Amino acid sequence: MIARTSRRSFLGTAARGIAMTWGGLRLFAGSGAIAGPVSRTVPSREVPQQLFIYGSAFYRPPNPPAGERRSMLKAMAEKYQFNAIRIYSAWVYHHLEANRFDFTELEEVLGYCDEFGIRVLLGVILEDAPYWLEAAHPETRYVNANGQPQRLGVTGNNVSGGWPGLCLDWTVVRESAAQFIHELTKVASAHPSQYAYDCWNEAHLEPAWPRSFPQKPEDVAEVMYCYCPQTLLKFQHWLQNRYGTIEHLNEAWIRRYTQWSQIDPPREQGTYLDWLDWRRFIIERNTQELGFRASEIRSIDKRSVLECHVFSQSAVMPIAASGVNAWRLAETMQVWGLSCFPRAMGSFHLNMAKLELTRCQAGVNPFWMTELQGGHFSNGLAPSPAMRPRDIRLWNWLAVAAGAKGILYWAYDTEATGTEAGGFGLLARDGSPTERIDEAAADRRLIESYWGLIKDYRPSAELALLFDQDNALLNFAMAGDEDASTKSFCGYYKAFWNYDIWVDFIEPTALPESRYKVIVAPWHLLGKKETCQHLYQFVVAGGTLILESGFGMFDERTFYNPIIPPHGLTESFGYREIESVDVRPSIDRDKEQAEDLSPSDRIYIDAHLELTAPIKVRVKAHTSLSRLAVGCATVIAEYDGLPVAIHSKVGRGQVYYLGTNFGASIEDGDLGGQDWLHAVLAPLTQPTVTAEGLRPRLIEGAHQSLLVVVNEGPEDRRSSIKVPARYRHATDLYANEKQAVREQTVTANVPFHSLVVLLLE
Repeated sequence: MIARTSRRSFLGTAARGIAMTWGGLRLFAGSGAIAGPVSRTVPSREVPQQLFIYGSAFYRPPNPPAGERRSMLKAMAEKYQFNAIRIYSAWVYHHLEANRFDFTELEEVLGYCDEFGIRVLLGVILEDAPYWLEAAHPETRYVNANGQPQRLGVTGNNVSGGWPGLCLDWTVVRESAAQFIHELTKVASAHPSQYAYDCWNEAHLEPAWPRSFPQKPEDVAEVMYCYCPQTLLKFQHWLQNRYGTIEHLNEAWIRRYTQWSQIDPPREQGTYLDWLDWRRFIIERNTQELGFRASEIRSIDKRSVLECHVFSQSAVMPIAASGVNAWRLAETMQVWGLSCFPRAMGSFHLNMAKLELTRCQAGVNPFWMTELQGGHFSNGLAPSPAMRPRDIRLWNWLAVAAGAKGILYWAYDTEATGTEAGGFGLLARDGSPTERIDEAAADRRLIESYWGLIKDYRPSAELALLFDQDNALLNFAMAGDEDASTKSFCGYYKAFWNYDIWVDFIEPTALPESRYKVIVAPWHLLGKKETCQHLYQFVVAGGTLILESGFGMFDERTFYNPIIPPHGLTESFGYREIESVDVRPSIDRDKEQAEDLSPSDRIYIDAHLELTAPIKVRVKAHTSLSRLAVGCATVIAEYDGLPVAIHSKVGRGQVYYLGTNFGASIEDGDLGGQDWLHAVLAPLTQPTVTAEGLRPRLIEGAHQSLLVVVNEGPEDRRSSIKVPARYRHATDLYANEKQAVREQTVTANVPFHSLVVLLLE
């Protein structure tokens, strides 16, 4: 179903699937765990958020220039009235020798923040390790799947060097890192401006992100980490805890090991369970690393808030190489966050999906947009389109509409050196204001003026997308990338965004208490018994379940199931997969035309679903097409006379099964799939607000509400928006224009690539 790849391309696709982004004592190396079992570092809501956090990244040497720091902070506090800054405190920059630190510049900036009443989000940057530590212990370098150690170097966002850090599985590195965290925290916590710690900048296994010249992807092909001796030893211990005996491991992996020390993690494509276990271990390892950072901070500072943010979001972005599951990381924090660079990285709906994912991962805790693109993204001579004032306004309010309780830009001053030079700043390089910062200040005033409405607001969803990290990891083990999985999630989210409804992303543990009307399981190849049972119970109780090709194809050992779907679902749901055909076009197939092929071969380049219910529509197949044997279900789509989709009623609910990667088809532009989903949803859940050609979202309050109306299109658009019956008046907060609500309808003139915000009363 998924074609084999070479070892280099298998590992290389992992590199290309991740977007480039910024961010006298004798020591002895040795082993030791990073931390014990992961638990929440603090109780939920231990430090209630009393105001909307609004500010910008400010200090990362050499920016801003020393002589301008005080005046810039004064303007930030008094002219623009930002209430927070972010500081990027690199280990290598402060930790000069084993027992010698220099926090002079940090103290200076903290002192100015004390003076002007600005709160500080202080970064704990261990990804820039000291060179003296590497020189003393070169064995602690990260090692990739080829056995190549990663020397410390520099990147565009790590101009002080020390990137990508050293492996914390070595006791000597961990102890030195703890010493740095203690000293940093002692300095910061003495200042009244110290408010929160960004415990890990864009948390991920740092060397896994390619940072070299983008024209040479082959130079970063081997991005799987870490294969150093201490990490391998810990993996062996992890396996021993997981399987208990070497015999049990041999049975699971189909091996003949005689000692745990013989086990080496997988380094090339082949079997699946060893890859799943290897990346499960790395995800747990990295979750424990965040716990280590948090506990070391808490040993000194009991007051400040603990925050962390990610760029690579589970479900809609790859996780195998980066080695993090954001749900697990968020469980250790008081505030969870994300990075968003909408003019540089990802589609509109991908960035919206990241906002909703962050909200869902935060649980009951607040979430922030910890990095919002402030100026154009710069990567040497490859800048992104400029960040315009309209983009500032758009993503500020989309974050608020998604439930964010804080926004910080990257960055305040335009970057000075390296490949990021000339980019990102709200200010021009000479320190003069721009239209972007004027817009940011205006947005802040409006957002803060409605904090009473915003602070307790949280979107409520009746539809959920089900994510299990093991499915993403299995996809990687099969193909060397996670495209089939991430595209499926993105496609479904795109369709639901365009239907004007909020979406929750959930894990299988949320299924027993599910309150949703609809659950979609995008590209869910691993049929875990417990998940299958909970989905069956969800349907019997009245829910609508949407499944794709390959649901439950593999069992928990990653053996190909003889009956798909497994665990009795074939009888309950009324269908069985007979055979799946790979329909992802290869380079050779792109040169072929359907009319030049025999009828039996046309399926490989022209497969589609002719859907008949609830509407008639043709949808192009993606990734695979599955032929079915149908029992008690109703066939709702065929290809070449063969059933490829069904609908069945089960208990008080219903199941739709689509014999292809339906979400990926939508993501690649098939509007028919989107129309079909909208027809399925129409009798089940209706948008609170909706409009033709515009995307409205309602921030509901007890007495007043804010209506955010988005125009993604390239031209200005006027449209009517249907709103709940209780509203009588609407005021455009930027234009200060008022209108009456007539027959539950308001009208909005929305500029291209922008939005309007209406106060409903």
